Amino acid sequence: MFLLYGVHYPLPEREGALIEAIHKFGELVKNQSGVVFVGTFRDAEDGTIVSFAVWESRQAFQASWPELVKRAPSPEWEVKPREAYMMDSV
Repeated sequence: MFLLYGVHYPLPEREGALIEAIHKFGELVKNQSGVVFVGTFRDAEDGTIVSFAVWESRQAFQASWPELVKRAPSPEWEVKPREAYMMDSV
């Protein structure tokens, strides 16, 4: 399995729009071959948003990501640059 997760820091006035954009992007991700799980979570205390996507393999991720990344939510809606992490299961 392969995990991609992003940590987002929304501008307070753009939080709703960012969450909506992440959900819309998540729907695109769900339709890709090899995707096992897609989810979005919000920290109630500080508003940080974490988005997760799990693929069957790194190869499945690599096959779909070049086109998907072109449709990722706008970074302009965040206080600071989002963080992205990619991990293989062990």
